[in-house]
Amino acid sequence: MVRLVIPRRAGTRVRTALVLCLLIALTGAAASPTLGDDKDDLKNRRNQVQSEISGAQAELDQSSAQLAAATRTLQSSQVSLSSAQTSLATTRVQLAAAQARDAAMQAALLKAQAELVVAKKDAKRGRRSQRRASRVVERMTVESLQGGSPSLRAFSALVNGVDPAAYGKQVSLDQAVTDARLAKVDTLEATSIVLDLHREKVQKLRDEVKVKREEAAENLATQQRLEKDAREQEAEVAQLVQANAVAQTTAQQARSSDAAQLAALESERSSISGRLKAIAAAERAALARAEARERARQRKEAQKKRDGSGGGGNGGGSASGDSGNSGGGGGGGVGGGGGGGSSSGNPLSYPVSAPITSSYGMRFHPVLHYWKLHDGTDFGAACGTPVRAAAGGRVVDRYFNAGYGNRVIIAHGQNRGYSVATTYNHLSRFSARPGERVQRGEVIGYVGSTGYSTGCHLHFMVLLDGDTTNPMKWL
Repeated sequence: MVRLVIPRRAGTRVRTALVLCLLIALTGAAASPTLGDDKDDLKNRRNQVQSEISGAQAELDQSSAQLAAATRTLQSSQVSLSSAQTSLATTRVQLAAAQARDAAMQAALLKAQAELVVAKKDAKRGRRSQRRASRVVERMTVESLQGGSPSLRAFSALVNGVDPAAYGKQVSLDQAVTDARLAKVDTLEATSIVLDLHREKVQKLRDEVKVKREEAAENLATQQRLEKDAREQEAEVAQLVQANAVAQTTAQQARSSDAAQLAALESERSSISGRLKAIAAAERAALARAEARERARQRKEAQKKRDGSGGGGNGGGSASGDSGNSGGGGGGGVGGGGGGGSSSGNPLSYPVSAPITSSYGMRFHPVLHYWKLHDGTDFGAACGTPVRAAAGGRVVDRYFNAGYGNRVIIAHGQNRGYSVATTYNHLSRFSARPGERVQRGEVIGYVGSTGYSTGCHLHFMVLLDGDTTNPMKWL
């Protein structure tokens, strides 16, 4: 996947450089030995501009890295913010629960304390009732001891001649006194039992109040800790919100920058297309001239035959040799110049023997979120694998590009009515020079991962009259 990206501040400089490179490429093929000084000067100027382009492209490559870094930072920031917000929400829920529990516990504590107050009052009244009943029983017991047994006193009176009727009354009175004493004793016992119950209730309520106070104190400590955690988490969320806003701004700036760079890449593609279209025009013009010369030769031969000169077989070699020249295309069609044919019978040979990892066609950019063209076929070859010319032709150019990395462009001449060119991208290094003629299968570079690349591979392109096409239709 490849892109040429040109920053706006370097746009004029790069466009000027590309124009110079185009002029040099077109002029170099036609330059004569008498123009050697001018040619060297042009080469020096091209090298100088190419050096400036490389500097601009280094900035572009860094900008693309900034987009990836900014995207990762934004994603990390969003994850951290989401996690912090989740933690804060959890803490707030726990804090609300602790506050509700505190209110319920305070109400339960107040109720238990009120019940304890009532129980203490009941116990106090019980102790007073017990003391009163105890004093009555003690007094009655003392009186009983001092007066002796009532039954014996009544019997003594009867022996001493008391009226039997009085004796009966005395016995009844003594029985009543005895019953009253027993009743007071029962009351005392009942009062003691009730007092014991009150005491047990008071102790139970005291224990309950103590537990509730301890629970309330523990819950209060939890509540205070949660309040502290919530304050800290709120501060953290505020910081992360700010950091996330900065990350969003940075990512948007990097995204806008890369979008501009990709637009510049389209301009680079158009520039290369223009160069190749010029070559295609030159090839067609050369073919037209060759065809015109051939027609003129044939007319001349026919005229000689009619005139009876008998020299029809002489003088045709030079014109015939010119007819095989396709101008800027370098050779009589794709594979010309001794490059040999494709084993499959197709115009082009595979540049490397490796599986296809990405095909030609439109694809959706995961960061910029729009469709763009993947303008070639990717072969998953290892770094350092030799890359071979798909057909014979002339090396139009080789250079480094922030999108395509190290690339080689070869023009192969006319085939199927088109001017065919191929490009080989992301190379680790070159082994062919601009202007050099290469044969089919000749090594022109080595697989690498330069430019916009996530790993070692060859991005192979086929252009027809300067426009990209699916390479698999020509391999």
